[in-house]
Amino acid sequence: CSVQADYQTVLSTIKAELYATPDAYCGVGEIGLDLYWDKTFEQEQVEAFTQQCQWAVDLDKGISIHTRSATYLAIDCLKRMPQVPRGVFHCFSGSLEEAKEIIKLGFKLGIGGVVTFKNTNLTETLKQIDLKHLVLETDAPYLAPVPHRGKRNEPAYIPYMAEKLSEIYNCSVMTIADSSSEAARSVFHF
Repeated sequence: CSVQADYQTVLSTIKAELYATPDAYCGVGEIGLDLYWDKTFEQEQVEAFTQQCQWAVDLDKGISIHTRSATYLAIDCLKRMPQVPRGVFHCFSGSLEEAKEIIKLGFKLGIGGVVTFKNTNLTETLKQIDLKHLVLETDAPYLAPVPHRGKRNEPAYIPYMAEKLSEIYNCSVMTIADSSSEAARSVFHF
């Protein structure tokens, strides 16, 4: 949503910092495409996203992708890249078909507070996805899990998502924690 007509100027400032001190960063992001509120700068968003993905490839960094009303567009952008970066589709709440396409690209699905919501379709989708493709995350300060829904989200709430995933996958919370941690390490190399 931050991409405007001057996006190249903004990108050059960010790139200069990232390339000057690459070891200070474990990833590039949150980057992506958001066409929910406004499509005025859609092409500029695509260009900015593609450039930022290339930075991640150049510097061997993982990416965190934000998509809203643009998941398939982000997938198409990634498919057109000569080398696809590794990363997480942050705050995933999409369909099984979207999940399968994302996983085919080698990406992880970021699972946050939405998984605890009563009316989410995410539970049924996740039942058909191997746990190894998931990373627990927050969208702090947004999308706090039940029982804190509607309040400010924070990393301390990750255990609520882990508990819900342990129910979905019929395994221990520790299994969820270990799997998510390993998935995060594979993306961000920490």
